[in-house]
Amino acid sequence: MDAFFIVILIGSIFSVISAIFYFVNSFRSVKFKPEINIIQQNTKDVTIVIPVFNEDVNLFAKVLESSTRQGSDVIVVGDGCNAPYAEIAKKYSARFLSTPTRGGKRKALNLAMNYVETRFVMFVDSDTIIPYGAVEGLLSSFTDKIGGVGANLKIMEDGRPLSYASEFVERSREVILKAMNKSGNVMILDGGCAIYRTDLVKPFILSTEFSDYKVFGRKSVVGDDRQLTSYIIKSGFRAIKNYSVQVQTPSQKTLKSYYRQQVRWARNGWYYFFKDMFGGTSRKAGPFYTFEMLYVYLLPLIFLGLGASELYLFLFAHPFSYARFTFEHAFEFFLVQVFTFRFIRITRLASTLVNFFGISVFGVAISNNMSRNKLKTFAFGAIALLIMFVASIHGLVTIWKQGSWLTR
Repeated sequence: MDAFFIVILIGSIFSVISAIFYFVNSFRSVKFKPEINIIQQNTKDVTIVIPVFNEDVNLFAKVLESSTRQGSDVIVVGDGCNAPYAEIAKKYSARFLSTPTRGGKRKALNLAMNYVETRFVMFVDSDTIIPYGAVEGLLSSFTDKIGGVGANLKIMEDGRPLSYASEFVERSREVILKAMNKSGNVMILDGGCAIYRTDLVKPFILSTEFSDYKVFGRKSVVGDDRQLTSYIIKSGFRAIKNYSVQVQTPSQKTLKSYYRQQVRWARNGWYYFFKDMFGGTSRKAGPFYTFEMLYVYLLPLIFLGLGASELYLFLFAHPFSYARFTFEHAFEFFLVQVFTFRFIRITRLASTLVNFFGISVFGVAISNNMSRNKLKTFAFGAIALLIMFVASIHGLVTIWKQGSWLTR
């Protein structure tokens, strides 16, 4: 029985840590105030780069329209393709380039950077619609210490459960990233829309380290945004987000594609978790960044480990195991649970209540980031969390599979 109660005690301690995580992130998120640079910025100092491959034509046209009205030059890069994107680019007076063969987003960015001469470069995904004034808004967050600024990602609501589930995940991330932002750095500037200092990222994007990115000796086509964010932090600059600039992107079309997306992100996330923790990025980013990384990535493992340990001990390792379970044993086990190690049992109950209250506070913080359809978003968001949990474990045990053309 000692092992059983050790597991309970560890679970109680972890519940308290979880409550601290929820409380701190919620409080810091609510208290977050954006950093605004009062110096007027010129949108002509920005070049917008949009890589494109196999994108819905109508959606891409809207993306290009929203980008060309920012007052900045726009470069569209066809990833081994021309029609119909070249014609759409011409219609909106954007410059069109194309790679000879499909090489992925990294190759497209690599090609585009040869033509970027402005002080800042903005990367926009081919399915991300940016609002009028987005460039000015993101530029307003730059100071001498900031190397990159990302926009706030919002999922387009189309009535499908996946759109609500995806929106819940984004609003949850917003709470965590706002809390991290307050300490100096976020863990990722989303690839959907972000602005960088050209002199900082151009040499890196033009390097083979970026364009021919490999993980465990295998070429990877994912994680460009996470790699750029890590590079900025390691270079001594800050990576932050401007939450007043809200860009829109659609959710995945099917549950299968959504799960595969989550697994891809999990694989890349785990890889950069280990790389940031042992490569110096976390140390440069600060203790709060490190705490957030440890909790977010170790949560699924600890939860799974505690649950499996408790189940095993209950069924097989204590004197009242399932193999010999009778009514008398059940009653005796009940008495042991009630009257033995009472302090630990009370501690577990108290920590569980505290953790529940922390989750509730975190839920309120998430709700504050939503403008509509909160009930649907929370309902489908619970399913999304379960999918993310499974995908996180799946991503860890298949971490070497960092991407292929078939999974993009």
